[in-house]
Amino acid sequence: MDLIPFKDLLFCATAVVMVAAALLTVLAKNILHSAVALICTFFGTAVLYFLLSAEFIAVAQVMVYIGGVVVFVVFTILLTSRLGERVQEISRSRKIVAFVFSLLVAILAFSFLRELGMVLQEQTEDFATLAAIGKRLLSPDETGFLLPFEAISLLLLISLIGAVSIARIPSDDKNEEAK
Repeated sequence: MDLIPFKDLLFCATAVVMVAAALLTVLAKNILHSAVALICTFFGTAVLYFLLSAEFIAVAQVMVYIGGVVVFVVFTILLTSRLGERVQEISRSRKIVAFVFSLLVAILAFSFLRELGMVLQEQTEDFATLAAIGKRLLSPDETGFLLPFEAISLLLLISLIGAVSIARIPSDDKNEEAK
């Protein structure tokens, strides 16, 4: 009788926890609970990266997504929402449209990941090293990601400016609050 290898068992457990956390992220009525479930999903992704021996990407996943993005989302939720407000019910037709759209996105993602898997099988073994990632990320040629890297930094800057302008209290409101 063959025992299931530890890595396979860890993968299956992580996958089950990630699917449950992802479902909780989308189905939770409280947005703060959704953010906490998102943290669990991102942590599971980091565990999967460790299982693939891509330690740098796993650490980047934890630092960038859990340490940066989700913490930013949680602070935004806590500063801008009223958690005690009544939750608005979503109509059945919207749920159906959202489900169909999600199914289409999942099919597209599955086909994309299958093609990506075929491409990655042709790659050399050092595709996940720090030097290979840095070279590929900042390379200006057709195999590099310099343009998307700069576009994402510009998008993050625009998002930050938008968040500050939304959270800013106009000067007329400041005078009324002081009184």
